[in-house]
Amino acid sequence: MKRILPGFLTLIVMGVIAWAGLRRPFEREAPREKDVEFASPAEAQVHSLLRSAREGDVAAYLATFDRPLRARIEREIDEQGRDSFVAALRQAARSRKSRAVFAPVPEGDDLVSVVVESVYPDRNERQTYRLGQRPEGWLVTEVTTVRGHEPTSKFGSPASFQEPEGVPVPTNLFADENAFPGRSTP
Repeated sequence: MKRILPGFLTLIVMGVIAWAGLRRPFEREAPREKDVEFASPAEAQVHSLLRSAREGDVAAYLATFDRPLRARIEREIDEQGRDSFVAALRQAARSRKSRAVFAPVPEGDDLVSVVVESVYPDRNERQTYRLGQRPEGWLVTEVTTVRGHEPTSKFGSPASFQEPEGVPVPTNLFADENAFPGRSTP
């Protein structure tokens, strides 16, 4: 009887905990990109540009660019057709497997560069967005794209171990007797 009562009480406590846990909704979600606070408004603008491209929101996408560049993109949309342009934006976002947005690098009082490195199944790509401070906020004034290297292994392929090249110590480290007094040269 002395063993049954503690076991029964433990079972009741565990049941109450499980019941309480099942009643509460699961709240552990990754923060949405819109909810994340960025270190700089320029970096937030680049994230906004990438998000609007992924969602196919042409108006929000265009709003991230300054006038000359925005006019060029609007001409592209007119030539290509809005639906085709949206499909191309979404397809580019879907084909990207990963991306890294680096911190803005100041290039003057009202000009910064933000580098975005994207990983695609067959290549890596680096884009540099130059943003200028305007009355409406930070706007993209220029985009340069550099097609990076093609990785030796395709995205998603199994990793393989490579032996290190050797010990990263200079061979003549102990040749100078003054470097370590009292130590003999090997």
